[in-house]
Amino acid sequence: MILFEAEVFKVFALVMVRFSGLFISAPILNSDNFPALGKAAFAAMLAFMVTPVIPAQPDPLPGEALAFGLLAVSELLIGLILGFVMNLIFAAVQVAGQVMDMLSGFALVNVFNPAFEAQVPIFGFFLFILAALFLFVSDGHHVMIYGLWSTFEQIPLGGLVVRPDLLHDVTALGRIMFVQGLLIAAPIGSAMLLTYASLGLLGRVVPQMHVIVVGFPLTIAFALLLMAFMVGFILMMLDGMFDDMFRHMSRMIRMMS
Repeated sequence: MILFEAEVFKVFALVMVRFSGLFISAPILNSDNFPALGKAAFAAMLAFMVTPVIPAQPDPLPGEALAFGLLAVSELLIGLILGFVMNLIFAAVQVAGQVMDMLSGFALVNVFNPAFEAQVPIFGFFLFILAALFLFVSDGHHVMIYGLWSTFEQIPLGGLVVRPDLLHDVTALGRIMFVQGLLIAAPIGSAMLLTYASLGLLGRVVPQMHVIVVGFPLTIAFALLLMAFMVGFILMMLDGMFDDMFRHMSRMIRMMS
């Protein structure tokens, strides 16, 4: 009986470690505004619910501290990798915001983003809030937790396999992040380039006009107007990006099994 309870506790601990990896790297959940004690309690609650449905282990889990520690590290990696894949959308949104702010003139003004604990430009913060709201409205936070729960069906405890293709795919996802960020910023970026070209021509035609004095508020107002019309386009982009994220999650789970 004591041996059985020890095995159950070890399973519970490993399940909790896997969920903890998600709370360390997943978007929103990894925010410093979410207290560490709350994250640990949430991970323990999820592990308490999942442990009874974990299939029985064919072999006893290792009892030595070193072997069990290495097993815990592998479980943590599973949660970290899946959380990293989910976080790429918010990284792409930050890239888009940085490009928009740089071209529109908002790069000089920063606001504090509590999720990243850093100063970020205005458009970057607005897009982050938009993506976070879209995540909650579309139940993406539930899908994240369910996605990690589904890993126990394909990746048993201690069954992590790190293949070379896995590292290649993670690198490729980083490239996709930059491409998606540039696609989101492309409409405002193109409009700003045309605006700057028009102001340059206007400055040559009317040399008496102070282009910098006139152009700075003009580009900001034009960028804000474009952003108001672009919200629907950005939401469409986010919808496709979240769908891609969930497909990448499924692919990563298969590659780690």
